Amino acid sequence: MFSLDDLIQATHGRLLSMGKEIFREASIDTRTIGENDLFFALKGSKTDGHEFLAEAFTKASGAVISRGQSIDFHNKTVVLVKDTLNALQQLGGYLRKQFKGKVIAVIGSNGKTTTKELICQFLSKKYRVLKTEGNLNNNIGVPLCISRVEANTEIMVLELGTNKPGDIRELCEIVYPDCAVITNIGYEHIEGFGSIKGVRDGELEILPYVKTVFTNGDDEFLMDGLKGWKGQILTFGLGRECDFRADNINFYDDHAQFEFYTDTASFPLKTHLTGIHNIYNITAATAVATFLGISKCIITQVTEVFTPVKMRGEIIKINGLEIFLDAYNANPSSMKLALEELARRKRERKTVAVLGDMMELGSFTQKAHEEVGRLIKKLGIDIFIGVGTFIKDALRYVNGYVFDDAVQAGEFLKRQLNGSEVVLIKGSRAMQMERIVEVLKEDVL
Repeated sequence: MFSLDDLIQATHGRLLSMGKEIFREASIDTRTIGENDLFFALKGSKTDGHEFLAEAFTKASGAVISRGQSIDFHNKTVVLVKDTLNALQQLGGYLRKQFKGKVIAVIGSNGKTTTKELICQFLSKKYRVLKTEGNLNNNIGVPLCISRVEANTEIMVLELGTNKPGDIRELCEIVYPDCAVITNIGYEHIEGFGSIKGVRDGELEILPYVKTVFTNGDDEFLMDGLKGWKGQILTFGLGRECDFRADNINFYDDHAQFEFYTDTASFPLKTHLTGIHNIYNITAATAVATFLGISKCIITQVTEVFTPVKMRGEIIKINGLEIFLDAYNANPSSMKLALEELARRKRERKTVAVLGDMMELGSFTQKAHEEVGRLIKKLGIDIFIGVGTFIKDALRYVNGYVFDDAVQAGEFLKRQLNGSEVVLIKGSRAMQMERIVEVLKEDVL
């Protein structure tokens, strides 16, 4: 919650109309805005929030605008600013400066959202926690999240995303995190960075703002980037040199079990998350929870009941068919991990990889999709079905079928299945690969 006074102090805006003085949160979406919310009329590349003010005023308590309007404000609170996006960020930064609790930032190429959600579930058993929702991790989503801070909030857990140099720095100027979790460095959004070193440099823009980092100790490239940094480095991973580590890992049909170790304690954990990458995510989150005083009893209970974030490693069963849906996004690093998990799950069944284009790879696009083909062949995946344009490059190394969109691929896949296969569905968000599941569910096998 925040007040009109907070808003004016943060933005130095001009009050045009007075209505309510206390707001539940900031909003940019008239579809979900509530009665006590304040609408920020952001101007995007395709739409302008000012065009939706009349609709916003039927629900919200007021609005922040950057140009005069002829509509009746209906006793709503309206504040005029030069730039509404900048005003939203200024509000987020102002509220962060007033906040006396701890701020944890979660960054990295893969696993951010799952790691963030686990951290929140661990910490919420002891603290009042505010978190970024879904993957709303950019310069709009993060200040929107901070606008929901309450007087009794004790910890914020904020996922910070980056597409290009300067993004993490810009977000840190809003959130000023106390500590950071760095999951790994991979080829995510490499088009905006130009090289894998550029990706690492972009993520490590966070270092001047934090005193402590929890970092993947098995990621040598990441660890090299931390050399010379004077803050506290706490490592997690599988290696014996890690401060927090997973060992004795065993995978079963519907769960995995492993031992979590620190220098002073160890305890067993059970999870229904799939893949070695999720062992890393759990270990990272458990490291943070342990550091902040969460008991092993709570960690054990939360880990066992935690379910995958939607479209991030979900297991969907349709009679004998097992679908491994990891379709929220894709980059070369996460694609490799997903294919390896598909191969691991084979167990006398046919394996089917249904893969969409990986976006934002720039000059790496062809090489990355060719490497997918090589990996499919190496792992012995039985059937390959592609969706999009770039994924066709995989056909240079493996036989398969490529379709223009997910629905076409789903219809073809449905005709190929006998109902006992294990199917991986993965691709970048723009490919809408989850539509394949919808097609399969239309006619349950």
